[in-house]
Amino acid sequence: MPSSQTHRSQSGGLRWLENTLGGLDPRKWSAENPTEALAMGIHALRSGLFVAESIPLFWFQRPRAGSKAKPPSPEAIELTIGRLRELLERDAQLIGQGLAPLSVLTPRDPFSHASRLLRILADAQAVSSRKQKRNSKDFGVSAKKFLDELPPYYRRNFHYQTDGYLSEKSAELYEHQVELLFRGGADAMRRMILPPLKAAFDDMESTAKKRAKKSKRAQSGKGRRLRILEVGSGAGTATQSVARAFPEAKITCLDLSYPYTRHARKQLRDFDRVECIQGDAANLEFGDECFDAVFSVFLYHELPLPVREQVLEESMRVLKPGGFFGFVDSLQKGDDEKLDWALDFFPREFHEPYYAHYAANPMEALIEEAGFESIENGTGYLAKWAAARKPEHAPEDIRSV
Repeated sequence: MPSSQTHRSQSGGLRWLENTLGGLDPRKWSAENPTEALAMGIHALRSGLFVAESIPLFWFQRPRAGSKAKPPSPEAIELTIGRLRELLERDAQLIGQGLAPLSVLTPRDPFSHASRLLRILADAQAVSSRKQKRNSKDFGVSAKKFLDELPPYYRRNFHYQTDGYLSEKSAELYEHQVELLFRGGADAMRRMILPPLKAAFDDMESTAKKRAKKSKRAQSGKGRRLRILEVGSGAGTATQSVARAFPEAKITCLDLSYPYTRHARKQLRDFDRVECIQGDAANLEFGDECFDAVFSVFLYHELPLPVREQVLEESMRVLKPGGFFGFVDSLQKGDDEKLDWALDFFPREFHEPYYAHYAANPMEALIEEAGFESIENGTGYLAKWAAARKPEHAPEDIRSV
């Protein structure tokens, strides 16, 4: 028979699941139009699915013996679920307003969903073992062949996941794992890059029309004649949303991992204007001033400070004058003070060696030091976004008069 402690744990888990799913009930949300209502319904079903799927992983992800990280309180969990609901509502509004097409909610390879979950659960014991031993240098044969070609900071099992970012297996499971971690909110956090990107391109389009006197060379609202670079693109998930929102833009997505780049090519094969290349965001192999926008999603918290600075310098270099720079990444201390507890808990329980420094040092200061201007920012759930511009050069100012 189960012990009373086990029974209490199971009862607590069931109460947590009930409260979580209750907080995501779309009947409590208000929608402005049918598209927004449909998006809300999809969000609720999708998030509820990932919440339910994450329950078996709780056992494997519990704090290790002797850990200083205290499990979040019920009040903290309730607040976090509230932030998730706010994010999903905002994302549905984004879709309802036409800033992103409903197709951004298209499931990725739904027929393999169950098999991926089973593979994640089967792999959870190995992840837990690495976590208990604090072993972040465990790689299989297929991953080891890439190590010598990569910078030292990258040669580790981020999150203690099998092979880090250096195998096809890791690439296949990663996005599903992230959605389990964030209870179905990861994609909506990624899409926080779309509103500032849309606003920047609207300004670019307006300027182009003025300069071209509304000739055929002017851009379109779909991103025509625009070149976008995504650095640290991973499996290409954020790229899909940007490509759907700007179907006429040419998008280059770049990642340091060979296996993830290969996987992204498969995921993005239906997008003719997207190319996936392997490369280092801190040492870009592009000419000066060749992109209209450079963005990243969940990149900077995994970089040591010198590399963060190098990536910003390279982004500035390859951007055209007046070009857009933006990112979505983890919250930092003070962005949402009520969620600061999560910024202490996460790096202790999931191998993130550069996260603590990232969390304590606002990216906005680094962006300003790199020379960007017109910095804006905002938050959603456990993430933040920031956007800025590369200053216009004096010759450009003269030509525009």
